[in-house]
Amino acid sequence: MILRKKKKFVFIALVLMLVLTFQLTPPLRTSASDHIDGPQLANDHASDINDMYLFLDPNDNSRVVMVMTINPFLISSEIIGQALFDHNLRYRFEIENTGDANPDAFLDVRFTRGVGRETGPQIATVSLDTGRGPFGDFGPFNAPTNVPTQGADTDDIEPPALNVTTDQRTGIRFFAGITDDPFFLDNTAANRFVLSSIRNPGNPNRQVFANRAGFNAPDGSNPNADNQGPAPLQARNAGVNQGAGRDTYSGFNTLTIAVSVPAAMLRGRRNFRNLSGNEIGLNGVTQRQRVQIVSEDGQVSGFGPFITVDREGLPLVNNGLIPAPRKDEYNGATTQDDASGRFRADIIQSLRNFGTNDANITMLLNMIQVRGDILRINLTVPNSGPGGGNNPNGGAANIGGRRLQDDVADATFTLINNGAPLGDFVDGNEFEFGNTFPFVAPQIMPNPNGVNDKDTRLRL
Repeated sequence: MILRKKKKFVFIALVLMLVLTFQLTPPLRTSASDHIDGPQLANDHASDINDMYLFLDPNDNSRVVMVMTINPFLISSEIIGQALFDHNLRYRFEIENTGDANPDAFLDVRFTRGVGRETGPQIATVSLDTGRGPFGDFGPFNAPTNVPTQGADTDDIEPPALNVTTDQRTGIRFFAGITDDPFFLDNTAANRFVLSSIRNPGNPNRQVFANRAGFNAPDGSNPNADNQGPAPLQARNAGVNQGAGRDTYSGFNTLTIAVSVPAAMLRGRRNFRNLSGNEIGLNGVTQRQRVQIVSEDGQVSGFGPFITVDREGLPLVNNGLIPAPRKDEYNGATTQDDASGRFRADIIQSLRNFGTNDANITMLLNMIQVRGDILRINLTVPNSGPGGGNNPNGGAANIGGRRLQDDVADATFTLINNGAPLGDFVDGNEFEFGNTFPFVAPQIMPNPNGVNDKDTRLRL
């Protein structure tokens, strides 16, 4: 609820009454989803979690890397107030380490108010509660955000280095700032695929991906596909060939929070659900305090309990499997709600609309519903290679979490398609990922000054 501050006793009484009312009534759920798929999110981009990533550091498999991207489709401009984290949000990494749907540990990040890139960084406060009592609380420690470059009138502009803060007491490494959006997908084709399954249950249009990619032969075999070629080179960003597909997220930035934590701090105790103690799960949430007050100087502050606005575990669940009227409800729900079966019937119906068989429906339910919509990793599955890791025996297919390079869209479409290969022909990110933490690609900068060549005018 938004309240206008007044210097009247009536207002004070009203606030007290509202607080008491909120404490006595069940919480209202507001919500969002990955890359703006929930109705409520259209009015609250700051709280929108795009994606969650979870993988072992390929340079040191004793460390766990967790990445949250928020606030999608930030353009490659120099808007002074664009790359700001919301100081009224709590960005929370929920960690599950006992094999069920209940989070056991929490890594929380909050930011000071930001007013623009010319005034210096926002300051993050980072704390970790491992759920092990007073000896399991770590932090808080403070870290500055990366300040985006405000360029002079030069031919080309270097993106800022991705500065990392290391807490000397805990060894936790932290990064927060604007970066290239690491997700890659032909979102237009994916949405047409989902819509076709709703309009024609059991017989979706699987050809939409090939049609979008320019494979115009009926069987998709036309060798003259409309290959997009490499993305334009930019300072410190090496454009790569993404394949024939059209990446909706190419050319856009996002806000990124990345943490690298010693695995020993996150590992759970062995039990009958997590026999080895080597499995951990991750669910990301953004939360606002229940009461929001707008003062006459335009500033917003909150008080009261934190309420989840958005959540993200496994990719594409809400996008593809939750019906539109319940998307907000899904994002405001908990992983315990998933396990209790709150959305099970909707997920099953959506999968039947896709023509998914019973065996694959059961497989998918075990992944995303039975123990909650939680991204999971086995800490004994190795991760190695450049760009955050790319070894074939790692990644999501081997309970190795989700790495930046993993093509989760193709894997999801193939599972839904009963194991028959189905993909969007977007094979990777438009820029190379880094080889050290935080591994994401630097922010996309405005193109160089024009030289009467249309290729230099593709972006702002």
